[in-house]
Amino acid sequence: MNEHGELVLFGAGGHAAVVADAAVAMGFVLVGVVDAMRPVTDGRPPFGGVPWLGPPDDPDPSLHELLGRGARVHAAVGDAGLRRRWLGDHADHAACIVHPTAVVSPSATIGEGVFIGPRAVVNARAVIGTGTIVNTAAILEHDARTGEFCHLAPGAIVLGNAMVGDQTLVGSNATILPAITVGHRTTIGAGSVVTSDLPDDVRAFGNPARDR
Repeated sequence: MNEHGELVLFGAGGHAAVVADAAVAMGFVLVGVVDAMRPVTDGRPPFGGVPWLGPPDDPDPSLHELLGRGARVHAAVGDAGLRRRWLGDHADHAACIVHPTAVVSPSATIGEGVFIGPRAVVNARAVIGTGTIVNTAAILEHDARTGEFCHLAPGAIVLGNAMVGDQTLVGSNATILPAITVGHRTTIGAGSVVTSDLPDDVRAFGNPARDR
């Protein structure tokens, strides 16, 4: 028996490929992919030889058989709304995927269905909400918090005691300074520096980051 058991991925795009690599490195066996379109593969990893289980709205009956025997599910898409929907549909089977090279403090709190990518760092007493992506080399510093279904893109940094609202995207190499609060459903552009609080539903870019 493998270390973590069987895993079904919802999603078959680029992010799903990254998640698949991490899951296999953890010891999962990838037993199915659910996506609107059959994955294009030349037979190589991560999806070569992995059964396509149909679209999310009309999956193959074998999905239910896999879940019935204990397979886990991970929503491996960038779209926060889809992650929320798919994780909600399969909450009892949700798996967190944490790449073996990630550094996660034992005092951190990790929600259901979270992905933590290669070389990411989650430091002491940080909190990651359900369905959030902490992508490659992103950093969540001590006592920082994310809401649910956020995305910290590659290289993003959320410094100590900062708070990120639900479904917010922190772009690649963006930095949120200590004790800053960012609202829900906000987008922070790549490379931006957030020096003051941001409200809900804005798109902020630059240094300092401002609503554009």
